[in-house]
Amino acid sequence: MGASESTEDVRTALARVRAAEAEMHQRIRATTSLGENELRILQLLLTRRRDGFDVKPSEISRHLGISSASTTALIDRLERQGSVERRTHPTDRRSILIAPTDRAVDEVADVVDAFADRVGRAIDALSVAERAVVIGFLDAVTEAADDIAPARRRERSFA
Repeated sequence: MGASESTEDVRTALARVRAAEAEMHQRIRATTSLGENELRILQLLLTRRRDGFDVKPSEISRHLGISSASTTALIDRLERQGSVERRTHPTDRRSILIAPTDRAVDEVADVVDAFADRVGRAIDALSVAERAVVIGFLDAVTEAADDIAPARRRERSFA
């Protein structure tokens, strides 16, 4: 970003990012019959799987900022659609893990991974100083959103 770019240019760029991501989600939902939260669950599962981590239902609840009952209902629907499966935790038999099925990987992973790869390349192109500025800006935007709606404030876990 050059020094001549105005505050309004930054706001416009942020609005473009939000709109582009919303449009991407809409295109995926249109081809997969997924709701917004269902898509967000699959994105989380696919990202965590790619990074070598399992996902518990409580992590999904925190990620979406919804109750455990709502999370269970969404997982039930995704399981009926053949998009996720429940697995027994390997070391805690009382706990379950949620994993994407091969069907979900086939339908959604290519798009999710392609987006993550492109964002990763954009991040890699930044210097350490530029990354610090971006992180500071995004943290400030997040804090502003949280301050406007403190009742919705929650721990975030984004991959």
